[in-house]
Amino acid sequence: MADTGILEGIARADLDRLFEEITRHYRPGALETLSAAEPEWRAAVDRTEREVGSLYEALCDADATLARWQETVGDLRRLWTRLGEVPAASVDEAA
Repeated sequence: MADTGILEGIARADLDRLFEEITRHYRPGALETLSAAEPEWRAAVDRTEREVGSLYEALCDADATLARWQETVGDLRRLWTRLGEVPAASVDEAA
């Protein structure tokens, strides 16, 4: 779990809560019964599950982008910190 990004962690928590809710209300055979009675419901479930998967992947990509952002800002900070390493006498001479 240490490699889990912030957004992926939030998404996983959302999915865990959804799964817990579904399992609380699930009765054996209900899926088959509702799917047969309302094929459009099942099609909507399949479509929405694909979208959730796609969005989950996008969130994981966003986590990677966030990690790169933080690393690059850190690099920029380290580069600009070099200003403080210039001796005061050198700065006075350049001015």
